[in-house]
Amino acid sequence: MTVPAWRDLVLDPAILRESDSDDSRLIVWRPAGGDNGGAREWERIGNVARGEIAVSDGLGSTAATTIRAREAGGGLIGRLLGRLGAGKARRTYELPGGGTVEQVGERTSDGLIVWLEDPSETLDEDRIRTRWPDARRCQRLGPRLFLVEGVSTPRSSSASGPPPEPDDASPRKLGEAALTAARAKGDRPAEATALTDLGIIVLSEGDPRTAVSLLEPALAIARELGEVDREADIMGNLGMAMMYLQQPDRALQLFEHELAHARSRENVLAEKVAMEHMGLVSAMRRNPRGALEWFAQALELARSVGDKQQEANLLWLQAINLAELDRRDDAIARGQEAIALFTRLGKPQAGWYGAYLQKYRMGLFDNEPMPAVTGVARGPESFLGGSLTAGVVAAQAPAPTNPKGTTGPGLLRMALTATKSMAQFAGSGFKTTPPELRQRRLQVCSTCEHHTGLRCKICGCFTSAKSRLLQESCPIGKWPG
Repeated sequence: MTVPAWRDLVLDPAILRESDSDDSRLIVWRPAGGDNGGAREWERIGNVARGEIAVSDGLGSTAATTIRAREAGGGLIGRLLGRLGAGKARRTYELPGGGTVEQVGERTSDGLIVWLEDPSETLDEDRIRTRWPDARRCQRLGPRLFLVEGVSTPRSSSASGPPPEPDDASPRKLGEAALTAARAKGDRPAEATALTDLGIIVLSEGDPRTAVSLLEPALAIARELGEVDREADIMGNLGMAMMYLQQPDRALQLFEHELAHARSRENVLAEKVAMEHMGLVSAMRRNPRGALEWFAQALELARSVGDKQQEANLLWLQAINLAELDRRDDAIARGQEAIALFTRLGKPQAGWYGAYLQKYRMGLFDNEPMPAVTGVARGPESFLGGSLTAGVVAAQAPAPTNPKGTTGPGLLRMALTATKSMAQFAGSGFKTTPPELRQRRLQVCSTCEHHTGLRCKICGCFTSAKSRLLQESCPIGKWPG
């Protein structure tokens, strides 16, 4: 049994398909309540990424989660609910047909998406009840498609897709397994995703040429399938590989396409990432003023969506480019803002940044090699993935000509390099997540439209590793505390 072609399944007229749905994901919105004083409720239903598939009596099933959300209107109840909800950080979503809704209550994860394998037949509730007599709810989504709640996740010897993630699996092993599985099934979208993830991994390992050899075929598949969202994501990462290869002109072309696509889709999360990329390539092209402008725009968007991690990174990137312009006081002030935010977030790199900023403030040199981290087992948490910015920024700096060592803006760049080295030894001084909390984090990621199955497209991290580290957080606040 292969994964069904989700895009080919017919939905009932009232059901809205989310644009991020593709042949590996099905995310739909169902009206869940009438106009109640100006407040209309919806359900967001999605299959679990890389979830197992079971087949029995012609019915396929896979794990699903459901979120209820409310569309606030102008009625009395709607205004009252808005006032009662003020001050609470609640997850918001954009409806496919336009409009914004806010999550109400907790996510449910005891559901299944069930479909009928025979396209010539119609699925009815009686057949569902025969198969799952104890189900709490059966909700039709289309002629061959149902949501079933109050049941357990399917476990079957006929299940397809990658096996459950082993405790010692590295992102690279998981990526290679996903690529092998996608090719064995002839699943072209999944193959493109796996090639992209592997390309990012090897790029972070310092092998940009191999990364390009993976990302370019992924881009070709996305274009062949006409999947413009996937194409834009691949272009952004391919642009970073071109920067590693010191090809800023080619990178600029790729980033311009990435940015234009994000704006055409009104995707603020993708737009702020693309703006950071534009700032990086401006800096590589020796245009620090242009870089500052792009970082300022990205910073505004990062703050608007509450992405504190990117906000802190952008503040530090601004400090580097202010130092390039010899605006020392401004560079120091911006660096202090970044460190203060890293400290509030509980990020271990706050101390590293502080040490380099102090050297910069005092006009000191740095000619010491990066201190080695010893006594740390290299486990699956040794590679987070994450932003490729550190390697790119480090590559931008010319070789030091001062015999005493690195000074000026180079010191601030070295802080990023230090952070990258530290991330490769994430066990040093890092608190690990309790197993039950890690599983809740992974469950949230598995149903998120921004997750590839291995990687978060917003922060770039590989969740099999990031979820293990207690100080890490979701860039848009979806992880449970």
